[in-house]
Amino acid sequence: KFYRYCKQLFESFRICDVNAVVVFDGARLDNRKLSTVLERSQRRVDYSTRTSVNTDLSPLLLRQAFINVLDDMNIPYVSALGEGDDESVSLANHLDCYLIARDSDYYCYNLFKGYIPFDYLDINPIEKDSYHYLSAQLFTIDVLLKNFVGLNSATLSLACCLCGNDYIDGSITDPIFNHIMANVAKSRVYKISKYNRTKHWYAMEWMKQFDDIDTAMENLLVPIAKTSRKTIEMKLRLAIQSYLNPTDTLIYRFASSANENLLKNSYFVKLARDYLDTINMNDERIHIQIDKDLSEIKSKHNQPVPKFLLDNLTNLQLSVTFIEMLIHRHFICSAHIEIEQEPSIYADAIPTILPCLASLIKWDNPECDEYAIIYHRVLKQLKPVTYEITEVDNVLDLSRLNSLSFIERQDFVLKCLKTSLADLQTYNHIHTDYHFWLMCIQYWYSIRNLTPVYLYAIIASLIKSIYFFDTNSFQSEDIKPSSILVDDNRNHAQIEPEIRRTIGLKLRTMSRKVFSLKKFDCSIIHEFNCLQTIYMFSMYANEFCNRPFTYKIYPHQFLCGSFFYAFVENYETMRNLPAALSSLFENENKILTIINDLFMAITSDTGF
Repeated sequence: KFYRYCKQLFESFRICDVNAVVVFDGARLDNRKLSTVLERSQRRVDYSTRTSVNTDLSPLLLRQAFINVLDDMNIPYVSALGEGDDESVSLANHLDCYLIARDSDYYCYNLFKGYIPFDYLDINPIEKDSYHYLSAQLFTIDVLLKNFVGLNSATLSLACCLCGNDYIDGSITDPIFNHIMANVAKSRVYKISKYNRTKHWYAMEWMKQFDDIDTAMENLLVPIAKTSRKTIEMKLRLAIQSYLNPTDTLIYRFASSANENLLKNSYFVKLARDYLDTINMNDERIHIQIDKDLSEIKSKHNQPVPKFLLDNLTNLQLSVTFIEMLIHRHFICSAHIEIEQEPSIYADAIPTILPCLASLIKWDNPECDEYAIIYHRVLKQLKPVTYEITEVDNVLDLSRLNSLSFIERQDFVLKCLKTSLADLQTYNHIHTDYHFWLMCIQYWYSIRNLTPVYLYAIIASLIKSIYFFDTNSFQSEDIKPSSILVDDNRNHAQIEPEIRRTIGLKLRTMSRKVFSLKKFDCSIIHEFNCLQTIYMFSMYANEFCNRPFTYKIYPHQFLCGSFFYAFVENYETMRNLPAALSSLFENENKILTIINDLFMAITSDTGF
């Protein structure tokens, strides 16, 4: 559903001749936000073990599904090295763009064209005369400043910092805010109702009496103990700089061959080049600037993080997990629906990337006498779990990573998934489009020690997505569908339209039943989420080795939570699963052959 919604969004942009470029957050380059991230992650853990139907946690692979939409629709995208907020603002101003997001921080930035919150954007195109447009509410800083006469962009940024952000703890600003509220309340009578006097309103009302930050800072620190004033002032000034002088590195990426995903739209490439020409940046100067920006990002042992890793990060071909491990020696996993007494849904996924983490740490510290610390759920708490790196056998020399042969890189990824090139030969009769998917599913099915109904649920989910979209074409070919490309039209054309419609209706009906349930079996959802983490971390390992395995089957094609749940619940007590599947798929031989081919390939080396 998320995939289809995002596709609708960008299709609406296209209908309305809106050019879009997408900016992602990068890695956490410093620890200023650590306490905030840990607090939010603990809240997710609190949610994760609840059995309420109303638990609201986003699926783990939404980011990947979103990237798939961008690739399918040829939309340019890039990742910031660190936080994306500042970079998005700078890029929007350089390219003369509106900024669309869902973050209240953008109200405080000086965006030349303005900010459009997603909550105020109608993505359904409206037709007028000979053109289409989207209805939205546009917010600009100038309008805000007009409503608070005396306020300027600098004092506004300080007001926003006082209201709390990811870098300023509320306990620091609470005494300041009490001081502000008391002074504003007694200064004069206000027409605005008390109900509408929010923290932001108080902060801006108080701040508009000062012409500059220095004077405002001196006054707001009055209620703070003298011993703490310097520390708090430094934190506030550092936070203010994010609004006043946002980081600005992504514009140079339009001139980098390492960022092909950013160069998909010639309109933006030209705008970027025009801007760079105005500041006299030729190619040589641009590359010097890029290298300078990258050299400032240091590992834990104060070495510049290898350029190729950061290039891959900005091109979204490397997980932030690896950069954060190099810098901090830890990263944080987001909990999902889980069973409290069971190990975390990450417990079986983490071993797939330990060889990658060991390779990184060994490069930074050849003694390799350090641990990798990974935060994930233990019972009801988010805990730092220590992993011994010296015990990992499958370790690469990071300096040689880019010179490894294709076979060597494949072999590394296969070992991460506890398999080998010899085992891969069992897939020879199946098209290579399926191979990476098969390896991930096999690892999950084996390590989780599952019953066959779980495997059939995933295979059926894939069949549902690839072979049953609407079409009236039909051709009878004696070809095994699993031996041809996943997106080959012959896959669905070999099934008679009437049979296809009947089966499709059965599958949709099965999925819909889930939405009327009042109670859920969390063990089924737990296993579904274990599969998501295994698939996600397997992708990370593959990206680490420059993708020796291509992705042709994506999460939106084989991971449908409602269908998976309905299938397992419906068939887990049936003794004759093959007969039940024959009935579900109308005894359609081609579909049953695909199911059997995939099932046998996955179970061939798992002992089932």
